[in-house]
Amino acid sequence: MHMPRTWLAVLVLAMLAAAQERRVAITIDDGPAVNELKDLANVQRISNALINSLVSEKVPATIFINERQLNVDGQRDGRAAVLAQWLDAGYDLGNHTYSHPSLNKVPLSEFEDNIIKGEVVMRPLIEGHGRKLIWFRFPFLDSGTTAEVHQKILDFLAEHHYRVAPITVDYKDYIFAGAYGRKLRAGDAETAEKIKQAYLEYVDAGFESAERISRELLGYELPQILLIHCNELNSVTLRDSIARMRKRRYSFVTLEEAMKDPAYQRPDNFTGPGGSWLEHLGEAMGKPVEEDMESRIPKWIRERPRRQ
Repeated sequence: MHMPRTWLAVLVLAMLAAAQERRVAITIDDGPAVNELKDLANVQRISNALINSLVSEKVPATIFINERQLNVDGQRDGRAAVLAQWLDAGYDLGNHTYSHPSLNKVPLSEFEDNIIKGEVVMRPLIEGHGRKLIWFRFPFLDSGTTAEVHQKILDFLAEHHYRVAPITVDYKDYIFAGAYGRKLRAGDAETAEKIKQAYLEYVDAGFESAERISRELLGYELPQILLIHCNELNSVTLRDSIARMRKRRYSFVTLEEAMKDPAYQRPDNFTGPGGSWLEHLGEAMGKPVEEDMESRIPKWIRERPRRQ
């Protein structure tokens, strides 16, 4: 049995990687600011804080946009200007569909239309900056429930010159962010601060999991791809999160650079509910991995209180 050239290259890279520092590409979903469909000032504040954090730390990132967030009466120009600020600062924008549907729950044709609708504002902005719209990420990481649907959406994306952006590190920031926002709105700054600190500690747990699984499946740690979201919590913690990554010996690379690792060239034939690229790889190799980051979040953060 002959080993494919790609996997021979992976083994060679594994030996070289042992002496290299860790690398990570930061990707931020649901831009320009998730769940902010009313107040333009909040969108601007959250986006500016994220941009300033990345610029101050000299860290590249790719921001995945839902253009539904731009389509607010009286605020369209102001919200589009936020995307221009990301581009002006040197960051890449990607398509995350218009309204964030799951391909596992809507017809393929509807999902394809949502992709095209999701680039109406962004594509000319990006091209106006002399760049190209390249990256696409599936909402919920759902990429079809059957092999046929999965292949058809991959063909559609290829026809429109998109590359799929996978993820390997996902410490479920949105759960912490939801709890953090609820406490802030309730005026409970003390508990909000406790949530923030718990979140920062969980950054390490997320990376530890991805590092371990990568070694188990590949024999080395591939360049990680982090998934977080454009939310209030990350706007006030991103610099601290980056500091924790640096403490783990990570340097920061673009999504393009991370994806050059030969392991990412493996054919994409995953169907079913979303999950990280490492989980997909484990299934494809017949070595299922456990990466249940959500259940490990403290119960007092994870569970929303019932309304009385």
